[in-house]
Amino acid sequence: MRAPLPPIFKCKVCGSYVEEPLHCSRAAELLVDGARRLRASKLLTAILRHIPDSFGISMDDEGWVKLSELVDKIKAYKPHYNWLSEEVVKAIAQLDPKGRFELRGDLIRARYGHAKRLKLRLRFQEDNEASTLYHGTKVSNLNSILREGIKPMARHMVHLTSTQEEAINVAARRGREVVVFEVDADALRRMGIRVYRASKSIYVVRRVPPSAIKGYKLFRLE
Repeated sequence: MRAPLPPIFKCKVCGSYVEEPLHCSRAAELLVDGARRLRASKLLTAILRHIPDSFGISMDDEGWVKLSELVDKIKAYKPHYNWLSEEVVKAIAQLDPKGRFELRGDLIRARYGHAKRLKLRLRFQEDNEASTLYHGTKVSNLNSILREGIKPMARHMVHLTSTQEEAINVAARRGREVVVFEVDADALRRMGIRVYRASKSIYVVRRVPPSAIKGYKLFRLE
């Protein structure tokens, strides 16, 4: 279960989107409360990564969609989102704690996590600095990963995180008994497998062979 998110405010002085009710020494305007922010974030993630077609939304081959179309189609398909606006979507995207979204003018897209069936041409910035990365999943995948490595499955890329804690949080969405793999990023590069940075804490690769797995830890979450 995703942790609660704080509300988003708009500073009346500088116009910034912030998570504090006081900014530039003045009370900020409430833009969206935490509960609505969380619901909208989940919906935006689902649409931009997996199901734009279910909402009749046009997506180009790099995953970009028009903000205006996105908001209009969400309201048309889900009338209880009548409070949603382009500004709210922009604020949610800018303040997303994992950097899931990217804005460019009047366009928005998910930075990573797209379903393979969408047939996109995704581009990421190559990383040559990270040495150890992590991948969390449900413990029932342990033996197959040790035999075959980590595969992207239904996604375009394998997702890795910069911290063990983040990997645990990702795995927790799949169950209470999880495993976190420690991945040798330098070994991947030596094999010719490029490592890309998708956001501030997420890295993506085409695959992780078993020989690039340095170890693993089991966790039982409360």
